[in-house]
Amino acid sequence: MSALTMSTGEHTVPASLSKPGGVEPVGPGGRWTLKFRDEFHGSAVDESKWRHRSTAESDWSGEPYGTGNPGSKQLEFDQPSNCSVADGSLTITARSDDIRSESGHRYWWTSCLITSTGPQGYAFRHAYVEIRAKLPESSGFWPSFWTWQAAGNHERTETDVFEYFSDNRRHLYLTRHSDDDQGCIHKPGFDPSAGMHVYGADIRESGTDFYVDGTRVCHADGAPQGPVNLMVSNFVYSGVPPAPESVGRLVVDYVRAWQR
Repeated sequence: MSALTMSTGEHTVPASLSKPGGVEPVGPGGRWTLKFRDEFHGSAVDESKWRHRSTAESDWSGEPYGTGNPGSKQLEFDQPSNCSVADGSLTITARSDDIRSESGHRYWWTSCLITSTGPQGYAFRHAYVEIRAKLPESSGFWPSFWTWQAAGNHERTETDVFEYFSDNRRHLYLTRHSDDDQGCIHKPGFDPSAGMHVYGADIRESGTDFYVDGTRVCHADGAPQGPVNLMVSNFVYSGVPPAPESVGRLVVDYVRAWQR
């Protein structure tokens, strides 16, 4: 499928997925071995699995601790305090703020990101990865579930299981970035901000299949360039900035990964 083609479809999540008790993939069938999971049953982000700073961000700061990436259409400073865990869910909250990083850059928004680079985290080359999440309702936010190259991999190796710009609730961007960009603009038959849905990607040497609520909706050719980590983020989009009083919440039920 050529880069950023359009796909459409309507998908209804079965009642059994309201809080899945099993650990089978919602997406592709076959025999899989669960390699990584976080069900967010604790009271804070599990820092044995996750870290809050990624090399995908350009502005690293020690005091205050976090990162920003103003050269990538992001308005926010990502810091741990904007991530919270309660009642079996992770909430990443993007909100207006006033913070200056060590570099001297001033940010008027804060949010949070997590990357699976903790000591018990997860790096992989080929896997099926999946998230169940409810996306922000207010306009101006840019939540994503994606991969980024792991330590030692110096080639751009990124898969956007989904990107979503909350000013347009009818488009999901499903993309593999490496030597080129391939993927789809998927038009779901639901509002991603109205409830939980499952988003997954089967990343293989022969290409990547993208899934929404267990249905394959897109294929992108091309092999991964090397090992990657998982990323969950809720950026603030400079292209359509939110109103100053807006709050954007990405609510995550689980993150899981399997390998054959």
